[in-house]
Amino acid sequence: MLDLKERSHKKVFALIRAQGNVSGAALAKQMEMQPSSLVYILRHLKDKTLIRVSGYGNSTDKGGKRPLLWQVNPEYGNIIGLEVMRHSIRAVVVNLAGDILMKVEKEFSPDRTEKTIKRILTTIFEVLNEISISKTPVLYISLAVPGIVNPVTHRIIYSFGLKLEDFDLKSFVEERFNIPTGVINDANAGALGEQWFNKGESFVNNILYIMYNPLAGGMGLGVVLNQKLYTGSNGIAGEIFSRVPSLEQIINEKSNEIPKEEILIPLADGIKNIQISDLYNFSKKGCPLSKAVLTGLSKQVAKEISKITGLFDPERITLGGDLSICENLCCDEIMTALRELLEKNYPFKIQIPQVEYAKTKIFSAATGATALFLSDELSL
Repeated sequence: MLDLKERSHKKVFALIRAQGNVSGAALAKQMEMQPSSLVYILRHLKDKTLIRVSGYGNSTDKGGKRPLLWQVNPEYGNIIGLEVMRHSIRAVVVNLAGDILMKVEKEFSPDRTEKTIKRILTTIFEVLNEISISKTPVLYISLAVPGIVNPVTHRIIYSFGLKLEDFDLKSFVEERFNIPTGVINDANAGALGEQWFNKGESFVNNILYIMYNPLAGGMGLGVVLNQKLYTGSNGIAGEIFSRVPSLEQIINEKSNEIPKEEILIPLADGIKNIQISDLYNFSKKGCPLSKAVLTGLSKQVAKEISKITGLFDPERITLGGDLSICENLCCDEIMTALRELLEKNYPFKIQIPQVEYAKTKIFSAATGATALFLSDELSL
């Protein structure tokens, strides 16, 4: 753990982490703090090996001594994040400075509780083995799961996808590896990741993170309001979407509208096996079915976004998970559909929120899971 009790210490550390190499003078200005007070905080953080000098900045126009630059000490510790899904487990390892050291995806299929837990524990063990050559300690293990998670106890209330109900996955992991562990809803993890892995001087105040489950057709929403993750009283905030079609349903519908000889994407192997990545790759090759399916999916997503735009009025909406595979294709389709819907529903000029993809693409929820540690330790 970081052992940071003072609010000012937490904020300085968070600013250094967000900006990378930054001078004490810049930090003092941002904190609206006397330089002497800032120097005391920097010395305290350095003594705890949380930060280190990274070099020297440029002199001012008037010359003078070059300022020291500070950065978070990447060797202080690592954090493991996993997104547990119905078809695979995605895992990342990040250091405290926010650098991604490893990304891996492993096959997974939920089974009886004992087998499900065994596979999760095995994946963590494999990741720990792969990073064991480093002497950097593991500070935390965080798991992002589909379903409802108690935000205080981290107990899984209900996960249809993992076939778990009222289950304490956190304790299983902690007892097996003796490492502090947290569990979080997958969309909430993605939202936290967008906040804590956003390089810049300050955090975005209001973020909505949206993900789509291609197997079940469900959509997940993570909400950051005023720089705080909002989970509601029972951890169910964000569970507001209508059920949208699964990828299989959309493919079946659109395939009946297009001549078979024009379809490039192979359907003989089974529609259930087709992923968003397959559709995207074949759409670039000119497959009309792939393009029609992605367009249909984008319109469904845009319809749901138009509802929550009026509810939350966010600055930014981030598309994560498998939606992020499509680069600008879905974004353009979603923005077109969203603009039409908002102009229809609101008879006055409304600023359309920025819609973009998660920076870490399909690993956004796993990466965001590691931010649970930062959110808990550095809550401002």
